[in-house]
Amino acid sequence: MCSHELTHYQDFSAKARCPDAASVAERLGHLGAHFIGTDHQRDTYYATSRGKLKLREGNIEHILIHYERLPDEHGLERTQVYRYDQHPTPELLAQVLGGRPVLGVVEKTRRIYRLGHIKIHLDFFATGEQFLEVEVQDHLGQRNLQELQAECLGFLNQLGVAPSELLNNGYLPPQL
Repeated sequence: MCSHELTHYQDFSAKARCPDAASVAERLGHLGAHFIGTDHQRDTYYATSRGKLKLREGNIEHILIHYERLPDEHGLERTQVYRYDQHPTPELLAQVLGGRPVLGVVEKTRRIYRLGHIKIHLDFFATGEQFLEVEVQDHLGQRNLQELQAECLGFLNQLGVAPSELLNNGYLPPQL
């Protein structure tokens, strides 16, 4: 997917601490989620005037993305994507990232699952921390935001995640 293919993209996402990722993985299996694979990811965040500009380097996902997460009243976040380039070339990286200060780096191991238009991540950090991320995606503009929001809340409920357990601002400190 390139930047120009995101004209209809929208999603609602949520992150939560996940003290028992094995139990969540088992529930995902019972729900029929397909395991995509394990990705070792290094996310580098760069200074930008709004949102987050991130280079993800992984063995499954390798992307350059500029996005903003807009929180709602339920603790979910709607994603506004400004740029999305899979497998960016060195020339594109130099053009977009050249001279920008690095704000931070996050390294993790991510187990990726998919259930229809829902993408699920189980993230593991060297510190032992584990997180769950759910993204209810619409690439074609076929669902309205209220439907995506309801699906995200419903799926979190199926996984046993209470709204009070949700995190925001991703894995970097809020000022980034």
